[in-house]
Amino acid sequence: MHYRKITVWKLSLILTILIPVFNTPAKAQYIRNHVGIRSGIYSGIYYQNLISAGTAETSFFVMMSINHNHVRATVMKLTYETSLNEVSENLFFVWGYGGHAGFGITDYIYFLGKKYQFEYSRFRPLMGADGWAGLEYRFGSIPLVVGLNIKPYAELIFPGFLSIKPGDVGLSFAYMF
Repeated sequence: MHYRKITVWKLSLILTILIPVFNTPAKAQYIRNHVGIRSGIYSGIYYQNLISAGTAETSFFVMMSINHNHVRATVMKLTYETSLNEVSENLFFVWGYGGHAGFGITDYIYFLGKKYQFEYSRFRPLMGADGWAGLEYRFGSIPLVVGLNIKPYAELIFPGFLSIKPGDVGLSFAYMF
């Protein structure tokens, strides 16, 4: 069991380093980049870049999450609406969609409120669809971004379990450059 925990941490470190490198679009013109952390059910570290798109901004968001011997990589497209300029020019409404993939190593699973115990730890690949909605505030004088968001998701855990989490609420803090 100890060997498997070390393997999960090594793999997550490698993916954390490689995903932002391979996520960089070749022809895009960058406005801002964010590197930050997000709390929630599946908290993690993330990288995103923002690109102007008419009156809004779009962002390509990549997050690496680790929770209870599970590792997942989330990729999303987010849209930042400027419709909250009447309240504050630094406040944005954010919405988006995307997906995730990963794996877990565990000897149990919860399904429909019931715990299923296995005889030994199993490798369980997973994949799913994600949504995103939230508010984000960008401080004008310092490169800090604070957000409150909800990330509902549904995932298929192989071999044949479905997990739906409609309320993964989290706070995010990011450095903007």
